[in-house]
Amino acid sequence: MPTILPSSDGPSEDETPDLRREESRTKLIVETMLSPLPEQEEESTLEKLVDVAFPPLPEEGDSPKEQEDTTSFKSGPEIAYQLPGLDNRERSLPIRQGDLTRLLLAEPDLSDDERQQLTAFGAILGATFHSEFYDELQQLKERYAPLDPDSDYVNLKDHSIQVTPNSDETFLSALEGALTKANYSVLDLEMIEQAIRAPNENGLTYVPDFSLFEHLQVWVRGYTRISRDARTARTRFRKRTVHLDAYQRLVVALKFKPGLKLGPHVRSDVLYLRMFKDVPHVDMEMHLPEQGTKVRMRLIDKAQIASPLVMGIPTLALKISAAVGLKIFLLFSLTWGAIAGIMIAPISAGINSFFGFHRAKAKHLSAMINRLYYLTLANNASVLTQMIDSAEDEEYKEAMLAYFFLWRSAKDPTPVTESELDSRIEAYLAKKTGVEINFEVHDALDKLFRLGLATRESSGGLRAVPIDKALIALDRQWDQTFRYS
Repeated sequence: MPTILPSSDGPSEDETPDLRREESRTKLIVETMLSPLPEQEEESTLEKLVDVAFPPLPEEGDSPKEQEDTTSFKSGPEIAYQLPGLDNRERSLPIRQGDLTRLLLAEPDLSDDERQQLTAFGAILGATFHSEFYDELQQLKERYAPLDPDSDYVNLKDHSIQVTPNSDETFLSALEGALTKANYSVLDLEMIEQAIRAPNENGLTYVPDFSLFEHLQVWVRGYTRISRDARTARTRFRKRTVHLDAYQRLVVALKFKPGLKLGPHVRSDVLYLRMFKDVPHVDMEMHLPEQGTKVRMRLIDKAQIASPLVMGIPTLALKISAAVGLKIFLLFSLTWGAIAGIMIAPISAGINSFFGFHRAKAKHLSAMINRLYYLTLANNASVLTQMIDSAEDEEYKEAMLAYFFLWRSAKDPTPVTESELDSRIEAYLAKKTGVEINFEVHDALDKLFRLGLATRESSGGLRAVPIDKALIALDRQWDQTFRYS
């Protein structure tokens, strides 16, 4: 006759106090594991157990109220990830074109006539760059047309540009040139892979697979710092604000290898372009296709899945021992149904934890989608327009600043040198904007020399063409732009 186990509704007389406490704790763990997580719940099951088992110790000097509050973790800001070799100086100028012109016009040493001349100079200089970059935009669009996944135009056999074996390389070369003018820098694949492998603030680790891509290039511009809440082992899995080094702008160009079957909406015969803003370096996987990155289960996730079984089996052995007395080794007397009933709780808890990991992945993907909705600036052909607009803006601001400071130094006894001009402009921008700028003085001077607005003396000193003559030079060049004959 099968042995009948005592009911779990109350402790038997044979059970010891330690056994009752152990059973009570196991029951709490199992019930917690099996209970569904609310939608807004941010703590995992294991993290909640850690919160109960290991409350943070109060720091010295805390008030009694602060010591009683076990839901906060006192600490200073933590830099979760820093970019190696980061130059925090901005290459792009964080001022709107119109704002810069008004800023220079407000300089107190300018006369009314000089302000009128500078206003006219800025207007024709801006129109000149706009005309030049309009042509560059049209050329980029022509090269991108056969690679555009969003194109809705009819392909005219004898008139439309067709795909050639070199179409990708030709377009990417022209794109990189335009991005360089917009003060973007290339991010090498090693840094991209390092960023993908670095755990994000949620602890999820991604593994890259670049073998799927025929082309993968990333450009970044501007550096900033993003603050987020995170949980780490050092904080006993409690919320802590961390700071992540980030890029203000990020452009991705990628093309899959031909012949791959990646899904109904993915094509390998086109080249995808994406532009994002405020991208933490460790969130790089969010801005690449999901086919190129996979989530790797971290140690804590494996522990959470295994913990119900690890903690449950010893407790079950004690319960069985208490139930059958000295016949602990005669478990064959139990029916298979009774054994299955005993084991179902920890097994179910482990399965629930396993799917909890996948729910965490789904929650992370949901957060990614929510962020990308607000952080995506442009897709495919619209990236070209956005990028060319930025390049035009940067070219104008660099040329305008370089000319203005050369023009105002005309009364100096000796011509200003290139390094002196660079230092003066950087100091002026730091004072006016509060941002440390790495001004591209060489590029700015190249533009002035090309437009005939500055000269370099044999000694190396720099002189600006007087503004009245500079206006004539710009007007003459403008007249030549649209000459019919």
